[in-house]
Amino acid sequence: MHPADQHYQETLAEGFILRWGTAADLPSLDQLYGTVFGDELESGFNQYVVANTHGLLSGKHPHCSPEDFAVVSDATGRIVAATVLMRMNIEYAGTYLQGGRPEMVASYPEVRNRGFIRGIFRLIHARSEQRGDLFQGITGIPYYYKQFGYDYALTLGGSVSLPATVIPAASLVEEPFSIRPAQYDDIMQLQMLFERERSRMYERLPMLATSRIDATYWRWAINGSTSHEPLKPYTWQPYMITDRAGEVVGSIGLARIRAIEDMAIHFCNTEPHVRLADVYPSLLRAIYATSQTIPTWDSLTKPCSGVRLLLGVGHPFYALVSHLPHVVYQPYGWYLRVADLPSFIGKIASVLEKRLSQSVYAGYTGMLLFDFYRGGLQFRIDKGRISAQQWAGTPGATASYPPNVFLQQLFGLHSLSELKQSHMDVRANGETAQILDILFPKQASWLLPLD
Repeated sequence: MHPADQHYQETLAEGFILRWGTAADLPSLDQLYGTVFGDELESGFNQYVVANTHGLLSGKHPHCSPEDFAVVSDATGRIVAATVLMRMNIEYAGTYLQGGRPEMVASYPEVRNRGFIRGIFRLIHARSEQRGDLFQGITGIPYYYKQFGYDYALTLGGSVSLPATVIPAASLVEEPFSIRPAQYDDIMQLQMLFERERSRMYERLPMLATSRIDATYWRWAINGSTSHEPLKPYTWQPYMITDRAGEVVGSIGLARIRAIEDMAIHFCNTEPHVRLADVYPSLLRAIYATSQTIPTWDSLTKPCSGVRLLLGVGHPFYALVSHLPHVVYQPYGWYLRVADLPSFIGKIASVLEKRLSQSVYAGYTGMLLFDFYRGGLQFRIDKGRISAQQWAGTPGATASYPPNVFLQQLFGLHSLSELKQSHMDVRANGETAQILDILFPKQASWLLPLD
């Protein structure tokens, strides 16, 4: 039986079973997640991550179903380790890419270092690839997921923190702009505003990879899950920015649960005829006021002391507040895995061909041979048309990258010259280096974790 099959089971050492979960596992999953993600909380049990598990198992989540949990259970059926496979759909330079997102990775301390999570990821990857996903992405602790074929390839987060003391004081009796929770009737405008925000430019280039959100997810965000893992305050609720007449002029995403001292916002945009420069003083005041009503993880969470603009790289909001005292937090990273590079390249071939056609190598014919030191990739260009296939990686390579490092250039995180400086075993020169710079330029991305 294939590991992606819902009825797949594998007996491990000491009677443990590797299998796919069902809705009947909910009580056991509650205990696992509440305990594992509750060790830093006063109660020792995380009720919010348990609520999140219920949402993922509800059958209503737009990116997950009750059958998408891979688990290890003991002889009594008790879940001792688990991970969920969510859907992660993005756009890469305007091209839709279907992906998978393993999350909620947990195991009890007493069963760690037995390979249970490795086995779970084997199931996760099998199902993800069976349904046609071109990649997998995960947010997580440093280094750990590299052992499963992932590498940091996109920025995650990036923020500016403003203390409450620098938020501009109101100069008018009535604020010119305010916020309110989004409603279902706002979904069309939410979608248009979000499309405008993710098309923003950074260093004269548009965002390369961006989150794809549809009406189903907006409905979930408006009236769906209310939690996520501790110390990862990415779950947000959409709010509409309105003027005095009640007309919607923009939208923001506010954290549902406050786990840090600041009140986090995850996206922010305005209609084309409305300047963010005119809106932001009222907006900061409204966000800070709203923070007083937002639940916290527990009594150990400190009182709100400011606003965190968690807007990724290069958001125009940062420039507006740069004159105020602030703290800059550098981005972390998305781990990405691409098991079938030829299929991925085939999907984005039109993007690469357009880049080539707009360069001095328009109409180029030739071969790029990538050596990944454990296999390789043959990159054929015929009069500007691009195709790729697996290659053994024998001598004769025109470019070399350690395993998975090429992903950092494929997704625009680093340029070839940056990778050559940080990795002595990244090599490409002459014509090959010039073509790689054209096909895979350094370019910012903005991926929201859609929980």
